[in-house]
Amino acid sequence: MTAGYETERELQLPGGQSVRIRRAVPDDAGGVLEYLRRVGGESQNLTFGAEGPGLTESEERDYLARVAEADNSLAILALMNGVIVGGLTFDGGRRPRLRHVGEFGISVAREHAGLGIGRAMIEYMIAWAAQSSVVRKINLKVRVDNAGAIRLYQRMGWVHEGRTTRDTLIDGQFNDCLLMGRAVDPR
Repeated sequence: MTAGYETERELQLPGGQSVRIRRAVPDDAGGVLEYLRRVGGESQNLTFGAEGPGLTESEERDYLARVAEADNSLAILALMNGVIVGGLTFDGGRRPRLRHVGEFGISVAREHAGLGIGRAMIEYMIAWAAQSSVVRKINLKVRVDNAGAIRLYQRMGWVHEGRTTRDTLIDGQFNDCLLMGRAVDPR
């Protein structure tokens, strides 16, 4: 965990509701898996469907514990009234020459999409990375047909770096993905 970096933020939504963004902890494992199964069934843009990511609660707990201890990885949750409505993970490289770079994945529950929750989680990650003594580049993969996400990433500083073909296979259909990267300068 990056020493001295905040662990929680509050986001005010239109209409007076608020979303709490905080780091995930091992005790969140069951709720995270339940959330991932829900959003997996809502979206064709994730690497899993309604079955979830294929981890047991124990495996998810171990993953969250490892991320919490790493200085180049992050897992955060967005919660409304104590219910998970969004999540973001950034996994930094494990080998010495790759520790400065990693890839993130993000999801927001369909009913809460378009409210700025995804942007707020990404801003949290960027600020965390900039304060880190390790992370200097954030990569992502996004389906080429996910135009809204691509526009958001470009507005937030990501640039197109490549394309992978036949990257996902959903309902018998191959999908290409764009590779995007964003440099992070220390604060």
